Amino acid sequence: MILSSKAKIELLQKLDFLAEQDEKVFKYLSEIVEIKNVAARGCIFTIGDPGGAVYIIAEGCVQIHDEDHIFIELDQWKSFGEYALIDTDTRSASARAKIDTVLLECTQANLRDVESKFDIKIIDTVLTPLQNIKKRMMIKDQLEEELTRQKIMIEKQRKELESLNATKDKFFSIIAHDLKNPFASLIGASDFLVNSSDELTSDQLKNFHEIINQSARGGYRLLENLLEWARMQTDNISYKPQQVDLWNLINEVVNLLTGSAENKEIQLSANIDENLTALADENMINTVVRNLVSNAIKFTPRGGTITVSSKQTEQFIEITVADNGIGIAPEKIDKLFRIDEKVTQNGTENETGTGLGLILCKEFVEKHKGEIRIESELGKGSKFIFSMANYKIAL
Repeated sequence: MILSSKAKIELLQKLDFLAEQDEKVFKYLSEIVEIKNVAARGCIFTIGDPGGAVYIIAEGCVQIHDEDHIFIELDQWKSFGEYALIDTDTRSASARAKIDTVLLECTQANLRDVESKFDIKIIDTVLTPLQNIKKRMMIKDQLEEELTRQKIMIEKQRKELESLNATKDKFFSIIAHDLKNPFASLIGASDFLVNSSDELTSDQLKNFHEIINQSARGGYRLLENLLEWARMQTDNISYKPQQVDLWNLINEVVNLLTGSAENKEIQLSANIDENLTALADENMINTVVRNLVSNAIKFTPRGGTITVSSKQTEQFIEITVADNGIGIAPEKIDKLFRIDEKVTQNGTENETGTGLGLILCKEFVEKHKGEIRIESELGKGSKFIFSMANYKIAL
């Protein structure tokens, strides 16, 4: 493409750092600058290239790239490259032609030639547009920082929504299936007693009474966990720490569940330091111990043993519920405390459950600045160990 002297002058007048110059300066400069033809997608300059030239688009379109991203797109009559015109700067972006493009290239050498011929200073005035460019780059960085922050926030919200959906699915699954089972057993056994009790022996009647009792207790425990969990999700359950006698609390839970253990001929015992106290929410810790012991009874066969023990350090108190039951496969352990994973298994005598109790335990333990972990081996039993901060003064 051939540009007339008039067309070159009009293009050069677009350069803001030449705005105050005489017509003779533009005329002379138009005679020494070069026309540069760049094919579509052709490189004009890359990041790190030395500066020394600015460009004005006579025809076509140019894209300025920041790494792999298009920072800005410029079309006819626009100028670019001012930020690398002086010797001290190299290119901090790359430029490519979007389509076949014709550029007017004004180099630092051209400007030095003009300065010498007309005894004027041009290069120093480049500092002003340089500052403008840097200001635009700062704004760009601020925009990118804001976009990154928003992206992080959106990702966090996405994960929260996934968790809420998993919580909702778990909730409806429990209501639709698990909560219905104990009531089905209750209704079935009681219906049979109503219609056929006269035909049953005393042993058969006792068996039905045990079914009703176990179903009622199982349904009540599940409903209790479900209500506590629902309150936890809506932040309606308050954490009220006070000085708690752990020896007394744990032994009360063990005594309460001894009947269930004896029904399976399981030896249930507690080995707790008699002077063990902690600053804790009594109801939450009671729920944790009760769930872990009930879980151990469920997965321990007849004739097995379950022991609840304690350990104390300056920083933490640890409570361990150990059994010699069926154990847990390694790939299942990490999933037991996750709401978005469904890991359920019937007990040694086909007892059912939802896994909700362990999720509740984890949330309650974390309220006490502790953690819960599992040590288990298939066929050899499991240890559920939870800790809580060993505070000596009120929180």
